[in-house]
Formats: sequence, structure tokens, C-alpha cells
Amino acid sequence: MNIAADPRERILDAWHDLLFAVRRSRRYHMRREQSFSRLHFVAGFLTAVSGSATFATVLADLAVGVWLAAFTAIFGAIELVGQPFSRALTHRDLTQSFTRLEKDMQRPDSEITEADLRKLQVRRLDIEEKEPPPIQIINVMCHNEEVVAGGYGREHLKPVGRLQSVVASLFDLWPHSLQKAAPRG
Repeated sequence: MNIAADPRERILDAWHDLLFAVRRSRRYHMRREQSFSRLHFVAGFLTAVSGSATFATVLADLAVGVWLAAFTAIFGAIELVGQPFSRALTHRDLTQSFTRLEKDMQRPDSEITEADLRKLQVRRLDIEEKEPPPIQIINVMCHNEEVVAGGYGREHLKPVGRLQSVVASLFDLWPHSLQKAAPRG
């Protein structure tokens, strides 16, 4: 948060920092929902295809059927253990909660009061309480997207490695190497 001498300016800075954080969180959960939805689709599709192929192949060639059965088991395990569909729904709900919060924040600067700010900060904390642990790489990537979308200037971007970006949907790779994504820079 920016430190401002004027109380009105301090409230507006805190309001804009909160809005930035809410938008970043919305981007984060949209990205996570998309990742889990894709994983659910791919695992389900491959389970169905390899399961059908297994059945047909077992009738004709036992060796290929064993491999296809293994693939079917792996893709089925991804669905069962990873629960990508359930996780996608969790992130969809969180995206909707952050979207509602952002909608409620849309008002002229002249109407923003400290009481409004506190209520909205509490609502944000209520939403965050329901969040699964974040993947820090994705959080920083969403920070960078919001910096660009908000026109804050490239100097506020946080570096993310190419390999970190590639595996971000799966896990945090070297999250200790990231700079903390502070609001608006």
C-alpha cells in the first residue's frame, strides 16, 4: 500500500490497491479453472479412448492390450485422485466471488469512504479463506497481466522464468526465486 499524508489520498490508494488485488485474484482463479477443466477433459477423453481400444485390442493382441489397460488406469487415476472437475468448480466459484466483489467496488472516487474500504477488505478476506493454497508462479504471472492491463508500466513487472511458466499449472518451480508481487508495483 502506498503511504500518503492526506487521509483521503490514503483511502483512495488503499482502494486502488484492493481493486488491483481483487482483479489479480480473479485472473488467478480463471486460469486455475481453465487448467483443471482442460485436465478433466483430456483425462476423461483419453480414458474413454484407451478403454475402448483396450477392449478391442485384448480381443486381437494381448501385448498391446496390456499397455492400453495401463494408460486407462493412469488416466482414470488422474481423474479419481486429482479430481480436476471438482477443483475447476472450486476455482469457478472463487472467480465469481471476486467478480462480485469487483462489481461492488465500481463507484466514483468521491463516494469511497473508509468504512466502505474496510467492509470490502473483510469480504476479500472471507473469499480468500476459501482458497486452496496458491501456486506462487501463477500468482506472479497474473500480477504481471494486471500490471499490463492496468497500464501501470513495465517497471512493475515481476520476472518469471520460461520453465516456471511452462510448468506453472502443475506446480511451483523455484518459487523462492520470485519477487513478492506487491500491489501495483
